[in-house]
Amino acid sequence: MNMTDFVAGKDVKIVASIDSDPLLQARIASVLGADILEIRLDLLEIEEAVQAKKLFDLMDQQDELPRIATNRVHAEGGNWQGSEEQRITLLEDLIPYADMIDIERKSPDCLRNRLVEEAKSQGTKVIMSSHFFESTPPEKEMVAILNECTDKGADIAKLAVMPKKPEDILELFHAALQAKGNVCVIAMGELGRHSRVVACRYGSLLTYGCIEKPVAPGQIRIDQLKMALENIV
Repeated sequence: MNMTDFVAGKDVKIVASIDSDPLLQARIASVLGADILEIRLDLLEIEEAVQAKKLFDLMDQQDELPRIATNRVHAEGGNWQGSEEQRITLLEDLIPYADMIDIERKSPDCLRNRLVEEAKSQGTKVIMSSHFFESTPPEKEMVAILNECTDKGADIAKLAVMPKKPEDILELFHAALQAKGNVCVIAMGELGRHSRVVACRYGSLLTYGCIEKPVAPGQIRIDQLKMALENIV
């Protein structure tokens, strides 16, 4: 996937989070209008590279949508049960199969850096993510987080926060405008639900939607998200 595919504010990509029955969900996501599939290895309870590679091969036969490999820890909203070494190694094994790899900013430095270096060497893009499920950091801190991800090799720095008041969302958007690299910003929960539609106006390149039940707080169904985006982009 070439970064020129992303045009901030004009061509935001809808990402479908795949968390169960992956082949069926992938077909539905495509019909609903998703541009990219996020394969949630942790929620699919995929722990072995052989199993993951087989799934990606089957998806290759089914459709041509780009795929993000994601393997979340509990602290970042995931369900991975193994060690950090095992988690990162599984992502590394999928670098030749995925278009993008999502790695958390707070992952151990040595493992994160190793993954980023390997992804870069094979031309696979890196999303580096940070999640705040209880609060929204101060604006300056959010800018620093986004820039840190870019400095550490992210092709897209992703920041998801939980707003407590409308001003939190405005500060998130302002942080996105100040960041020096490509970003994806999300205000979670009901208060931030509209951010999944309008964040593209502030430079956010990706927006995440669901097929049925939300995978993250405030997610909007893909077809509804696509319709809303078509009315503003």
